[in-house]
This record gives sequence, C-alpha cells and structure tokens, in this order.
Amino acid sequence: MIQERTLTLEVSSVEEALNKASEQWRVPVEDLSSEIINEEKGGFLGLGAKKLTVKITGPDEPDLISKGVAFLDDVLKLMDFDAHAKQNENDRNMIEVEGPDSSDYVVGRYGDALKAMEYLVNLALRDPKKEPRLKVDSCGYRERRTKSLERLAEATARQAMKFGRPIRLEPMESWERWVIHTTLKDNPNVSTESVGESPSRKVVIMPNFEANAESESAFTPGPAMMRVRAMKERNNARNNKNSSGSRRFRR
Repeated sequence: MIQERTLTLEVSSVEEALNKASEQWRVPVEDLSSEIINEEKGGFLGLGAKKLTVKITGPDEPDLISKGVAFLDDVLKLMDFDAHAKQNENDRNMIEVEGPDSSDYVVGRYGDALKAMEYLVNLALRDPKKEPRLKVDSCGYRERRTKSLERLAEATARQAMKFGRPIRLEPMESWERWVIHTTLKDNPNVSTESVGESPSRKVVIMPNFEANAESESAFTPGPAMMRVRAMKERNNARNNKNSSGSRRFRR
C-alpha cells in the first residue's frame, strides 16, 4: 500500500503552498495535491490580503523503493548487463545502478536509456498515468544533467531578455522542468511556465519587459527590447507635450 505524507501551511495562495512543499520535499509540483482547510480575509471589510491554510499531500513510499530495486535488478539480469540496482543512500526515492555496464548501456546517449528504464520501473509498479515517483540514476548522470539544465536556464533567460520574446525549451521530464523553474524563480527579469502534455511537455521562458526596462544591471538589450524602450520614450514625450499644451489652453 502506497503511503502519503502531509504538510499544513499558512500562505497567501495555493501555488505558494505547492512551491514550498515542492522545495522542502524535493519533488515536482505535479506529484502534489492540495486542499484549502481555512480561508481568512484580512484588512478592512475583507479588502486586504487573504490568508489560506492549505494541506499539501505528497508521496511517501518507503516500501515501493525496495520493490523498484528488486524489479530493476531482475531487468538488468534478463538483459545480461553486468550491473546491479540499489537504493541511493541520500535519496530514498532514488534507485542507483552500478557496475561495469552502467555507463555505456544503462545511461545511453543523452540519458535516453536511463529515462526509459525509469519509466519502465514506474510503469510496472504504479499507475502509468501518474508522473514517475521513483527515480533511476547511474554514474552521477542526474547531477551532471542538473548542472547542465541550470546553465541552459540562465543562458535561455539572457536570450529571452535580449530578443524580447518567449523561448520554448525541448520537451523534458517533470524533474528536469522543475530544475528550470527553480533556477529562474528568483530572476525578476523572466518568468517560466510549463505547457503541453506529457511526454511533450516543455518549459517556456518569458521576458519581463517592465523589470528589464527598470533594472540597471540588465543585459545588453536586443532589437526587440530597443523597440520597446523607444516606444515608451515616444509615448512619454507625447504625453508630456499634450499635458503641457492643455495647461496653456486653460490659461
């Protein structure tokens, strides 16, 4: 039986509660469910900021991991790979594959074989319509992939700011999208959003024009950003002229 864990938070929105639980438990937001327990409206006549008490439910599957290790071990033996599976010491939801064949055959090109193996484990042990909750790693691939995604997120954010348009990344797994969102969540110059349906779901990185225009440390503006700034300057000049002309007319 799959067990679950819960977390109760006082926040201003359900999204805030989901993001906090995601960071604390280090699981994708898609794997969490929420329930509003209480809602309070603050300020005079309820016009101020509201306060929500939200209950977040997430996976807690200590028994599932042992089943996943045993299943993957059998798969590796049937494929005649010189490798074995074990539970990761630092992550109880992670299965680690070790052995001479773990690098060439288990990881594969761009991690495709590893992703397929992870999907197979979750398909065999749980509802295939749900996002995978067991993770499979080998030879430190996930750590390398995480660092690569962080660099990709920063570089794409600079491009979005420079050219003044949204940029869509390649389709990614839920944990890969989570890395992109987390890397850029504190960047005031861009925002991120996941679009599409799995397995083609991808992240869109969008420029924040207002933040870019006001930031003194913004990157070198591209043609689109220059056009936006020029348009704002013309509008401001036109408004100032109209305002000045109105005052003279009233006199």
